Amino acid sequence: MGYVLDVAYRHDQEPKHLRTREDVDAFVDELATLGPAYSAATAYAVKENSDELPGHELLIGVSTRTGLGAVRYSGEGGTYYLRGERANPEGVSFGYFGTAAEFPVDAEVPLTLVREALWGLLASRGDRPDGLSWTETD
Repeated sequence: MGYVLDVAYRHDQEPKHLRTREDVDAFVDELATLGPAYSAATAYAVKENSDELPGHELLIGVSTRTGLGAVRYSGEGGTYYLRGERANPEGVSFGYFGTAAEFPVDAEVPLTLVREALWGLLASRGDRPDGLSWTETD
């Protein structure tokens, strides 16, 4: 039995199941078109056709206006985010089911890193993705 990414992001949409890198890219592209109320999503790497609850969560946000996004991973080992190159004085927030999902002010990263984090979550079967510079947070 293989793993899939279950992603949740809209009230009127069942969670999507992402299986390939192409699925991940298409999902990030779709999320970027939904507007500010639905610009964030949660992702979980789960065994396909299993009811087992995951012990992790990847929260992502994307913005077509800035071309940037944000990533936060939570699991048994703690909570981490990808740190960007500069702080946003306005704060970093994305709409998750119409509610603000807040990130640290220095959490904006290129969308390529958002894609890599999603793909890495699937490849690692739910572990914090390797090869990215994570910063621990509360």
